[in-house]
Amino acid sequence: MTEPIRRLPSAPCLLLLAACLPASPSPAPTPIPSHTPTTILSYIPTLPHTPPPATTPSPSPTSDYAPALRPEFLTDLDLFPDATRYEIELTVDLDVATITGHQRVGYTNTEDVPLDTLYLRLFPNTPGYGGAMTATNVLLDGRPVVPAIELDDSALRLPLDPPLGPGTRLDLTLDFTLTVPIEADQGYRQLGYYDGVLALANAYALIPVYDDEGWNVELAPTYGDATYSDTAFYIARVTGPADMTLTASGTCTSPTLNPDGSATWTCVAGPMRDFNAVLGPDYQMEGHVVEGVTVNSVFYSGHHRGGEWALDYATEAVRLFGTHFGPYPFTELDVVETPTCAGGIEYPGLVVINSTYYETLSERMEWVVVHEVGHQWWYSLVGNDQVDEPWLDEALVQYSTLLYFEDRYGAALAAELLEQVFRQPYEELVGSGRDAPAGLPVAAYSGEDYGTVVYRKGPLYFHALRQEVEDENFWAILQTYFVRNRYGVATPEDWLAAVEAVTGDEHRALYEQWIMGTAGQ
Repeated sequence: MTEPIRRLPSAPCLLLLAACLPASPSPAPTPIPSHTPTTILSYIPTLPHTPPPATTPSPSPTSDYAPALRPEFLTDLDLFPDATRYEIELTVDLDVATITGHQRVGYTNTEDVPLDTLYLRLFPNTPGYGGAMTATNVLLDGRPVVPAIELDDSALRLPLDPPLGPGTRLDLTLDFTLTVPIEADQGYRQLGYYDGVLALANAYALIPVYDDEGWNVELAPTYGDATYSDTAFYIARVTGPADMTLTASGTCTSPTLNPDGSATWTCVAGPMRDFNAVLGPDYQMEGHVVEGVTVNSVFYSGHHRGGEWALDYATEAVRLFGTHFGPYPFTELDVVETPTCAGGIEYPGLVVINSTYYETLSERMEWVVVHEVGHQWWYSLVGNDQVDEPWLDEALVQYSTLLYFEDRYGAALAAELLEQVFRQPYEELVGSGRDAPAGLPVAAYSGEDYGTVVYRKGPLYFHALRQEVEDENFWAILQTYFVRNRYGVATPEDWLAAVEAVTGDEHRALYEQWIMGTAGQ
């Protein structure tokens, strides 16, 4: 996700936008051909650990998800015999802004301890989403269960009796009704029906991460990301008006017309951390294939030029990040114009971008598009706890975006952006006496300071590390971190382990200074 900024007088782009604010029009920067990237490591797909085998069949054959992956990555499906499988049916009624749903989930306990509880998150019920979601007819292996409702109706606690042993699978089904916000500013408008566009972020019940702290269930601040989830597989069937266009995580079929005049799209996604879908009545699409990936720009019919810009930025970002970090394994990536109040928001396989940029042809668009595309590597493929350790994806994505500008437009521009986008705002924060460690949970910051500390100070750690280890080692660290943690959940210690693997030293002093300390004091 992107965060609030103020205008930088001579910068050719602006950082981020997280409120419904108008953007002043300005011409796009003239593209400069990319130069040849530095040498990178060979790509060797590995995982941090292999979960225990399942004892019962998965709800859907692995081959069902093949359309979502590029052919050379189909073997990735075999890495996840026990990943959670979601089958979701969503029926849209725009007259009352309501979605009725049915959900089946195949869940395997991949932990080394029995689980006596299973949690489901209903993110639409959180303040940042502003919806109203009610689950009914909850069944565990065909037996009714009455969940306990927690966290202001945003979490369901399901007792497991007997406890679910390691390697054991259960089958969960439920029905739900979801009423979405209409033309009301709720959070970042990631969920709701605004300006004729229906956004369905996390419009289903999601199983959170279970780790050494137990189940990760907490109400996240509205100014940060809310989800913390494991890699899973999705089959989603969305039924809605036939005159609308659907864009979703993963790959979708052409719509099937129903007797009542509606249409149904079937989408498959995975291995991905969550699922989003967007329905709009007035969308056009242009696409470009880069590095075997179809990058689609989806935009309002009157915003063709903005759609072309978004496609150009996203295509170049996929090319650069795929070369420097590791390949993007999925068939497509969609960049979608929506009336979100954030500058942009990331989801696996899909990013949404504020429509103001398309309307005004704002110079801010390039940074925002590239930032959200960068999250396909740092958040989607390499996961992390976005609620408690947001720097690990947001600060790294911010610095990755600077690397894009350096590669595409040259070192001089990158140096200017480093000063104006990162260093100067951070120095002003220090001067005001509000410096704080960049490695804290989102809730530890005020809404104002969260952006400056995590998005501005955090990237300065990566720049300081790059200066200390030099470019070739820095690129190798990024590749090593990606290879070791792709599809998994990375921690700060995993990052430091990648640094040590390449350089023989964690360079922990820099980490303690910038991430865990107050470097400006």
